[in-house]
Amino acid sequence: MRQRDENKITALSNAALDLVAEQGIVNLSINKMAKRAGVSVATAYVYYDNKADLLGKLFQQVQNLLINDMIMPDEGLSLEEQFAQVLQQYADRFRNNVREVEFLAAMLANPQFLPAELQNSGSLLNSELLSIITQAYRQNKLVTGSVDLIVAQTIQPMQWLLQSRIQNQLTVSDEEVADFIMMAKRAIFK
Repeated sequence: MRQRDENKITALSNAALDLVAEQGIVNLSINKMAKRAGVSVATAYVYYDNKADLLGKLFQQVQNLLINDMIMPDEGLSLEEQFAQVLQQYADRFRNNVREVEFLAAMLANPQFLPAELQNSGSLLNSELLSIITQAYRQNKLVTGSVDLIVAQTIQPMQWLLQSRIQNQLTVSDEEVADFIMMAKRAIFK
């Protein structure tokens, strides 16, 4: 059996991210990705069974990079400050991984391109933020108990803001992130 070549996998992932950003998910193919990565199509098929397998693996990789495994804030801080710290982590990850944000948005809008077992797994909510929301709910500090509404008032607008700036070749400043976090806290905390 052939050994995994992490350099080739990275090249293939980067090529796929670039192609999705440039041409969209529909136009992505294993052949185009392999050509862009500078590897043979046969090599690409060593790592990916088909387009859905490629997109599924890349989707999971991007979710891990952007959303999962954040640092839980110090429990000695108020829940509002813990919330702010987690949102800051989202903002930092989103701003530092522009292609991945575009890819995640494309996949969340087009889950039918993912393998069946991943089609309903896309979420912007991570365990750290959910923990803070749960604690705040139990302490009656939230305007709503609906996690979906909280995500719709916090993480989704952040993703949208970054995406719209990316499309216009602009960035989100530190001051805008701070303002955004302040507004998000006001939107969900009593």
